[in-house]
Amino acid sequence: MTGKRYYIGLGVSGHDPAFSIVNESGEVLFAEATERFLQDKRALGILPDHMAHLAGPLADCCADATHFTVATSWLNPKPGDDAAAPSDHPPLEPFDPVTTRWLRHQQRNALLSVGVNLSMLTGIDAIESHGFDHHLCHAAFASASAPFSDGHCLVLDGEGEVGSMSAFVLENNRLRRHKRSWGPGSLGSYYAWLTLQCGFHWLKGEEWKVMGLAAFGTPQEDVVNELQRLLSIEGGKIHTAAPNVWRQVSSFLKPFRPAPGQPIESAADLAASGQEAFARWTCQLIAHLGYGPGSNLILTGGCALNSSLNGCLKQEFDFDRLHIPCAPADDGNAVGAALLAWRADHPAAPDPKPISSPYLGSRCDPLHIDKLNQWSGLSRSDLRAAGHGPVVDLLAQGKVIGVMRGRAEFGPRSLGNRSILASPQSPGMKDRINQRIKGREAYRPFAPVLRQEDVANWFENPQESPYMSFALRWRADRVDQVPAVVHENQTGRLQTVTPESNAWLHGLISAFGEATGVAVLLNTSFNIMGKPIVHSVEDALGVLFTTGLDAIVLEDHLIMKS
Repeated sequence: MTGKRYYIGLGVSGHDPAFSIVNESGEVLFAEATERFLQDKRALGILPDHMAHLAGPLADCCADATHFTVATSWLNPKPGDDAAAPSDHPPLEPFDPVTTRWLRHQQRNALLSVGVNLSMLTGIDAIESHGFDHHLCHAAFASASAPFSDGHCLVLDGEGEVGSMSAFVLENNRLRRHKRSWGPGSLGSYYAWLTLQCGFHWLKGEEWKVMGLAAFGTPQEDVVNELQRLLSIEGGKIHTAAPNVWRQVSSFLKPFRPAPGQPIESAADLAASGQEAFARWTCQLIAHLGYGPGSNLILTGGCALNSSLNGCLKQEFDFDRLHIPCAPADDGNAVGAALLAWRADHPAAPDPKPISSPYLGSRCDPLHIDKLNQWSGLSRSDLRAAGHGPVVDLLAQGKVIGVMRGRAEFGPRSLGNRSILASPQSPGMKDRINQRIKGREAYRPFAPVLRQEDVANWFENPQESPYMSFALRWRADRVDQVPAVVHENQTGRLQTVTPESNAWLHGLISAFGEATGVAVLLNTSFNIMGKPIVHSVEDALGVLFTTGLDAIVLEDHLIMKS
C-alpha cells in the first residue's frame, strides 16, 4: 500500500453524533460533535458524516490522503423496525417504542452511509469500513487520555450492544474486558427516567437540570428506599426490577413530582433522592468489582458526566488516580472508534502520545473576523499588545465576556476557548447571567475556573479537574469571596488549568487575581439555553447582540457593545 491512510471515526448512536480524524501515527488531529456545526442541540437523528461539516477538517488535515478507514462506534447496530426493540429497557416512558425505533433506524442509516460523503468530497474510493463494540469505543478514548497506563476502566451508560456496563483492565495501555452486565439493567436509563419524573426530558439532554436541582433538595430516606427497588447490584452486574415494580415506584413518587402550575423547584427533594440512589448503586458496583485503595480508575460513558457523584468517588474509595475524559458520552466514541481502527492496522506500533488536550475542534474563520473588523462598525481593540489588561479591567467592573479563541473544546463543557467568563465576586452575577444571557432557570449553577496550583486554597479534598468533571466542597472560609460560583450545597464543579493546558486562560486568571485578590473566574458555556456552544463568528455575534453579554474576545480582538 502506498500513500497516506487516515482514520475517520464516527459516533453513530442516533444522538450526539460526532466525527474525528486520526493519522497514521495514531495522533488525533480533529474531533467535534455535529451539533456544533449545525447549531442543533444533540443533533438527534442526524448522521455524523455531514458533508459541509466534514469538508473543512478534511481539507486541513487530510490533503495528502490516498486511503481512508471509516470506523463506527457500534459493532452491531440494534434492530430498528421490530416491535420488540424497546424490550431492552424496562417500561420507562422516555424509551417509548416510536422514539426507540427512530433512534435505531438512524443508527443503521449512519452505517449504510459510511464513506459515501467522504468519497464525494475527496474523490478517493479506497475506503474501508469497520464497526467496533460500543463500550470498547468508550474505553479506548478514555484510556487514550488517561495520565496512567495501568488501572481499571468502568463504562456506565444507557446501553451498549448487550448491556449498560462494561469493566476493563488496562495493562500497559492495552484494554482487556473483565466483566460486562447483560440485559436491561441500566444506571443511564434509570437517570433518564428520573429526569422525566422531575419534570424534564432526556431527549433534550436535561439530566444536567436534575443534578443542579438536587442541590436544593434533601434526600428523603423513604423515597431513596423506594427508588432502590428499581435496580440491584449482584455479582458486579446491574439487574432491573419487573415492569410492575417500576409502575409501583412511579405511582409512589407522584406527590413528589411538580404538579401543573407548580415551580420546578418543588421537585428538589425528588431530584436529591434520585441522585442519592444513583450514587449508592454506583458505589455498590465499584465495590463489587473490587476497585479500591491505591488503584487507578477511569470512569466513562454518559453516567461519568455526573459531577456530583464524581466528586465523592476518589475520597470514598481512596483511589490513587480517578480519570474522566473530556467527552465521556457518545460523542467521545467517534475518537475511540478511530483509535481502535488505527490499532487494528498497527498492532505492534508504539503507543501514540496520550490525548493531553481537549482542544480538538474547529477554529474561528479568520476571513470572518477580518470582515467583522472592516465592516461591522463595532468598538474593537487589538489584544496582542495590550495582553490581558483590557479583559481584566472589564471583568473587574462586573462585565460579562464571551471568549472564542483557539480550537474548540471536544465534549459538552466549555473549558475557556468557547466560554462566557465573569467575576465570581458579585452575589447577583449568577441571576444576571441566568436571566439576561443564558435564559435558563434561576437554580442552575455556574462553574469556577482556577489555577491548578490554587485548588487546595479553595476546596476541601482538592484534586485536578481539567474537564469540569468533579464537584467539590468549597472551604468554608472562602465561600463569601466567590458567591456567584457556590452552589446551594456549598460545592462547585470546578475546572483547573495549568500553563500547559491553557496558557491564555491561566494568565487571565493570574492577572484577575492580581487586580482583585481573587484568582477565580466564573466560567459557563458560550451559548444560550437550548442551543449548542457557538461554532462560528456569526454564532458568537448573535449571542452578543441578542443577550445581555457585554463583549466578546475573538482570537486577539476585543469586540465591545456600545
